Amino acid sequence: MTADPKRTVTHDGDIVRIDGKPLRMEFMVRDAFWAGGQAVVLLDPDAFLDAPGGARKEPRDPVHNLRAYAPSGELHWEAEQPEVQDHYYIIESHDPLVALSFSAYRCDLDPASGRILSKTRLK
Repeated sequence: MTADPKRTVTHDGDIVRIDGKPLRMEFMVRDAFWAGGQAVVLLDPDAFLDAPGGARKEPRDPVHNLRAYAPSGELHWEAEQPEVQDHYYIIESHDPLVALSFSAYRCDLDPASGRILSKTRLK
């Protein structure tokens, strides 16, 4: 999974720009980068988790907050999560693709599909 120097991915707020073309996400963006022929985007998990004090913002299905998009903006995949109600909070490595989850898993992910190749419990 190597970076392509001809491709640029930037983000500001809830906008990801792939080669300068804006793509609006439904939540704020924490990280975005080009890898494996696609834009990999980590949505900010604080944007859709429970409100301060523990109250739920609204009923919802689990949000898959690590995604990959084609240069056209088409969704390629949403990363598999180590647990149903889990979320990723940081990308530890772009190459290989490694993300850390709230449930204390370190997940090696397949950049072509978003599937977990291996996971390690950190607690």
